[in-house]
Amino acid sequence: MLIEVCLFLCIILAVYIVSQMKRKAYTTYDEVYIATFNPNCVADIQKYIKCTKLNELKVNIYIDFTLNNVRGTENLHSLRSGEMNVYQKALSYLMEGFGNKNIPIELYGFGDLETQDTEVFSLTMYECSLTASEAIESYNSVVRTLEMSGPRSFCAAVKHAIDQSQTSGQHLLFFITNGLPEDMLMNFEHIVESSWHDILVIIIGVGNGPWNGISKLTKCTKEKKFSNASYLLLNMYSEKVDFLRNIVLTAKDLRDNLIEDQLRMEASAHEKND
Repeated sequence: MLIEVCLFLCIILAVYIVSQMKRKAYTTYDEVYIATFNPNCVADIQKYIKCTKLNELKVNIYIDFTLNNVRGTENLHSLRSGEMNVYQKALSYLMEGFGNKNIPIELYGFGDLETQDTEVFSLTMYECSLTASEAIESYNSVVRTLEMSGPRSFCAAVKHAIDQSQTSGQHLLFFITNGLPEDMLMNFEHIVESSWHDILVIIIGVGNGPWNGISKLTKCTKEKKFSNASYLLLNMYSEKVDFLRNIVLTAKDLRDNLIEDQLRMEASAHEKND
């Protein structure tokens, strides 16, 4: 009887050791992959998102439908057969990188005649996960019937995400826009406030801007809980994978800032208790 018990315990111990070895190997593999990240395709981007746990964030995409997108005869939202406009391109890239059936992404618009700068509106009728093509179809459907207005402001979108964060945790917000808000100070204050709700913000600039002063909107100040905002310009990248690589690296940097802030708060709490 004693021998059988010992044998059973040895088996349990062996299973535990093997499981720990597998876990360590997996962790080491993830760490190596992250450290040597050099993607060649969208699948590599998706793998990086999983390894860095960016897929645990709730992702919202907000699209600028203000009249600022119309300059003379040019409309950045114009739908063309066989060619994507800059908004379609940015949305498609984000959806291919972040979106799949396991990572729900919510799509919203702002700046149309109905919502102006006071609310956001959903681009989808139902809460569900979308593929890149489904997201583009939803965008196209809205563009065909929507009336653009303004003024351009990210405030309503940030408030919307803050409200969501009360029940759904950490958020990653993407703003696809062709320029800066008209009231920079108010928008900056809202982004500062969002840092206290564990919200990450990435502004994706499409079109020609102007972009002078965008760094003032995303800068880190002592009023922020942590550095939670950054930006990228779509026309700086000729390849989809290169654009997505910089998007996920930026998102990881912001997430790391959040984690460091949480660790500091935990350390501070322990010091007080001691």
